[in-house]
Amino acid sequence: MTLHGKAALVTGASDPRSIGWGIAHALAQAGADVAVNDYQRAPELEARAADLRALGRRSVPVVADVTQPDQVETMIEQVVAQLGRLDIVVSNAGVIRWERFLDITPANLQAVVDVNLKGTVYVCQAAARQMIAQGEGGRIIITSSVQADMQFPITPVYGGTKKAMHNLVGVLALELAQYGITVNHIGPGWVQSALNDPSPELQTPAGLEAQRQAVPLKRAGRIEEMGRAVVYLASEDSAYTTGAFIRIDGGLGISKYSR
Repeated sequence: MTLHGKAALVTGASDPRSIGWGIAHALAQAGADVAVNDYQRAPELEARAADLRALGRRSVPVVADVTQPDQVETMIEQVVAQLGRLDIVVSNAGVIRWERFLDITPANLQAVVDVNLKGTVYVCQAAARQMIAQGEGGRIIITSSVQADMQFPITPVYGGTKKAMHNLVGVLALELAQYGITVNHIGPGWVQSALNDPSPELQTPAGLEAQRQAVPLKRAGRIEEMGRAVVYLASEDSAYTTGAFIRIDGGLGISKYSR
C-alpha cells in the first residue's frame, strides 16, 4: 500500500500518544507527505513534523481551530501551498467529556459538538472543495469511535457525535462519488492514547483489568494500529470502498458486553 506522491492532512495530531499521531506516522511510513494540525500547540506540532521529515517525507505543522471555518479554509490553503496538493484528509480532531446525562453542562455540550461534529464538517467540506478543484479524486477519512455502534454511560454527547458519523459519512460518500472522492470512517475502541487517560474507568488497577476483560483480544489498541487502517483507506487497495465503517476495537463491538 504505497502512498508515494500523495499529500495528506491529519487533524488533532500534536500529541505523541494520540491516534492522530499514529495516523500521521503511518501515512508517512507508507510514503505520503503529511501536514499535521492541532489547536494552539505549535511547539508540539513542529516536533511531530520534524519526526516525519526524519523519515524522508515533506511535513508541515499547521495550527488551526477546526471549529472555525475561516481557520479551516486557511489551513487547507497552507497545506496546498506547502505540499502542492491535497489527496488525503483525515478528520481526526476530537474531544470527550465524561459526565452522566443529568450532569451535562452547556459548556461541555458545546465543546464536544463543536469539535467532533462541526469541526468534522468544516474540515471535510474544505478538503472536498480542494480535491474537486484538483480533479483527481481523493480520500476523506474520519476518526469516529466504536461508540458509533455501541452505547456507553457517562459519554452520551461524545457517543452521539460519533453515531452521527454513520450518517454523515454515508451522505458524503454518495455526494462526492461523482468526483472520485471516497469517504470512510474508522471506529477505534479502547486505545492507549492521551485522549483516554482521564477516563474514570482507567484510574484503578481493577478498572483497567475490567476494561481488558471487556475486550475479546484482552488488550488496548495501539495508535499505530489505527494508523495502518487509515493507510488502507487512503490507498488504491481501497479504491472501491466508500461509505464504510471499520471498527478497530479488538472485538469489543461484537463482545458479550456490547448492547
